[in-house]
Amino acid sequence: MDTAQQFLSQIVIDVAMAAIALLAAYAINAMRKLTEKAKLETKRIQDEAQRKLLTDALDDLETLTSKTVAQIEQTTAKTLREAVKNGVKDKAELEALSKKAFNEIAEALKPESKALIQKNFGNFSKYLTNAIEAKVLELKSGGN
Repeated sequence: MDTAQQFLSQIVIDVAMAAIALLAAYAINAMRKLTEKAKLETKRIQDEAQRKLLTDALDDLETLTSKTVAQIEQTTAKTLREAVKNGVKDKAELEALSKKAFNEIAEALKPESKALIQKNFGNFSKYLTNAIEAKVLELKSGGN
């Protein structure tokens, strides 16, 4: 009987150890899944934060471009464009206004915004130049 009891005790211990090992494996797997989920959630939050920063940078650029181009259009560009059309002024003077707008906007925009635009669009100068040209075209065609 003693041997049977020892044998049964050994089986119970072995089964308990197997159950503990199985529970440990499930716990480790659950921890891995939770860790992965937390990492994905953190990345999503970081992506949302980056997206918000980029959106804010683009909004700032749009606002500065609209105001600067409108101001230049009201004060000089319209008159200068007529003078160029009539042959009184050189087209280079009109092109200089675009450079003036570029410099004013680039100077007023926060460095962080420039860096975000550069990172996401590859070339800040080209992006700003295109934004200025689009705004000039919009104003010339009667838009806001």
